[in-house]
Parts: sequence; C-alpha cells; structure tokens
Amino acid sequence: MTLTRIKKAFILVTMAFLTLVILTVTANASSKYLTKLAKNQYLETRRTIHTTNSHYKNVKITIPKGTVFKSGSLGKSAKSHKTYITINMNNLSWHLRKGIVQSKHNVTVTKGIWAKTSYFKKVHAPKYQSYFKQPYTGNLGGLVWQGNKSFPLRQQFKIENCFRVTEDGYLEYFTGYNYWVTKMPRPYSYAKIHKTIKKGSSLYVYTKSKVCGFPMYHVHKKGNDRYRLKIRKTNQHLATINPDQNKKYDDSVTISIRYYVGGKKFYVNSQRIYP
Repeated sequence: MTLTRIKKAFILVTMAFLTLVILTVTANASSKYLTKLAKNQYLETRRTIHTTNSHYKNVKITIPKGTVFKSGSLGKSAKSHKTYITINMNNLSWHLRKGIVQSKHNVTVTKGIWAKTSYFKKVHAPKYQSYFKQPYTGNLGGLVWQGNKSFPLRQQFKIENCFRVTEDGYLEYFTGYNYWVTKMPRPYSYAKIHKTIKKGSSLYVYTKSKVCGFPMYHVHKKGNDRYRLKIRKTNQHLATINPDQNKKYDDSVTISIRYYVGGKKFYVNSQRIYP
C-alpha cells in the first residue's frame, strides 16, 4: 500500500469516526430532558415549537427559535416519567399571543411540551425584565400603572393606562386597561427591545421604533437602538386610605411605590396594611 493510499484510508476512517461521534452526541441530546428548574428560571427555545392550547387543539401556537420565557414548574408524565413544561402565552409579545387572545377560549397556557434539552436551554433572567421586581415573591416583570398612586379599593377596577416588558423582550403600552381581563389584550403601542443598560435604580431600554405613550428620546438615526426610554424606580412610598363600606372608618391602607418613566409618574402596588 502506497503512502497516498494510507493517507486516504486514514482520512476516511477519521471522517467515519467523527460522523459517528456527532450522531451519538445528537441522539443523546435529543433524548435528554430537563430534570430540575430553579425558581423563576428563564428558558430559551433552541428550535421553533409548534403546539396548541392546553384544552383546545384548534388554537394553533408557534413559538420561534430564540424565544425567551419564564418557566413554571416541570410536569412529569405518569406513563413515560419524562418531564414537560407549559408556556403561559399571556406573558409573551402580541404577535405570539395574538392567536390565543383572539380565540373564543379563555385558556392562555400551551399544552405540555416535552422538556427536551434539544428544545430548551436554561438562560439567566434578561436584563430588560429587571424594570420591576415584585416585593414579596421576587418575581420579575409585571404591570406598572400610570398615575400618582393607587386608587382606593372601591375604585381599584378603574380603567387605567399601564405598561410592561414581556418575557421575550417587548415594551408594551396599554391605554384603558381593564382589570377584569383574563387575556392580555393588544397593546396600544409596542416595540422590541434591542438594548438594555442598567445604571443604579434606572433602566434604559432601546428600541428601533417609538412606543406611543412614552416621551422617548430619539438618540440615533440608524440601527436598532434609535429610541431610548428611562425607567427609574424611587424610594418614595405613597399611601392610599381605603374607607370601609359605611365610609365611617378606615378599612386599610394601600402602599404604592413611585416610578418615573420617561419623566412621567407611574406606580406599582407594594402592600396593604390593616389597622
């Protein structure tokens, strides 16, 4: 056997070995499942997920590759003992939850999706979700209300304006938001967040298009970070007295925390204190 033939044989054997290794790794990855999730664990999809509503298969759902979301607890199949997760579409951006919101059903959660490591990977909480941390649960994200402070309890279902940042990174502004809704409605205006900077108690988010409802600064003429919004949490706590039914005595006090968003006053409810 000549030296050339020996080299060719060696190359073929090496290629076959590498192919076998790749196939083995791929097979192992596709057969592995997430077995433990931390509290408030965020996940990112490794591939596009096609699924349905948890109760109604006629509601089709597509979740693109690269979508970040906060997972709930892992479920486990009684038959196969393999783990699965569900995704609450209410917490994702409008173009993803649109199908569920426009359907006649009030269920916003997907059916169980196998928690394969080839489908999902663990990621750190996105910086854009740090605009609001709920005081007692530690959960990130939620609605921040426009105005001076909380309304008294008997007016708490007043229709108000508010905003949030979705788990997959969209800034959404709502006008006339109704407390009673079970499905997150279409926002008045929204845009994808492309850049986030944290400085002390302030968070700066950058979008390609302006979100109406906020006084956003136009900082660049080109690129994805053309508009900037400053979200600042303060240490100001504001009290709202809640009279009892007969309005003779005070039933409780609601404490709100002041935010400034683009220079405008916003607030979140912190706690309720009883005498």
